[in-house]
Amino acid sequence: MTDNGNRCKRILTVLTKTYKSHYALLFAILLCAPAVQAKGWFNIKAPSIKLSGLNPFKSEGVHVIITDPFVDVRTGPGRGFPVFHVIEKGEQVHIYKRRNNWYKLKTNKDIVGWVKRDQLNNTLSPDGNQIDFSTPGQQDYISRRFEMGMLGGQFEGVDAYTTYLGYHLTQNISTELRYTETFSQIANNKMITLAALHQPFPSWRISPFFTLGAGEIKIAPSSDLVQSEERENPVLTVGGGAFIYVSRRFLMRVEYNNHTLLTQRENNEEVEEWKIGFSVFF
Repeated sequence: MTDNGNRCKRILTVLTKTYKSHYALLFAILLCAPAVQAKGWFNIKAPSIKLSGLNPFKSEGVHVIITDPFVDVRTGPGRGFPVFHVIEKGEQVHIYKRRNNWYKLKTNKDIVGWVKRDQLNNTLSPDGNQIDFSTPGQQDYISRRFEMGMLGGQFEGVDAYTTYLGYHLTQNISTELRYTETFSQIANNKMITLAALHQPFPSWRISPFFTLGAGEIKIAPSSDLVQSEERENPVLTVGGGAFIYVSRRFLMRVEYNNHTLLTQRENNEEVEEWKIGFSVFF
């Protein structure tokens, strides 16, 4: 990994100095992502949240030992359902289903009912390890793989809308394919970009991120403008923002991007973009 890390450093240095190919630059960053993580260049570790032996989404469930003096068992997943049984300390039960903050279980006497999550915080696994009943959805948010969403905002003062699909390579690094359209009386723009994101603190409820991307923009001036022509330009994107975990599988996202349009003119164009939206992960 040391050789790969040094090789990646040389590639990034050369591409940054020459800056001739933005696609090559992005490719190098994505290629070097594993080496970057292994070398510790972004060596900021967030605290992990582990479900010790328990994954509420697996149908086989998990066996636990009750350590509280007693646990109330209800006929359904809610306080409106009556308590019909009490589990005593030391009993082993089988938990196999979850609905929000309620867990369905079965005792050794084949009694089936529902227990609120708060009453299971001190339970132990059969081998004596404590079970961590984290808030539903929190662990899924940290370990998510796919993500998609829609955002709206301002692209150099005009309305813009973005849809994207993301894939998380690790908890810290992900890639995104984005499509953006802008609408104004002067021109309508269509932009597609491939971006890399880095989240230094993926387990935070409000998690900042930094992004670097490249793509292409198609500028179509309004038809009533004189001497107007459509044009396509490569575009480089640098930005940042924050993911805000809302609940279950929903995120809010706030983002700022600075786009550099690589033109054939003497100077390139720079465009600022602000946007906000919602995402789902799975």
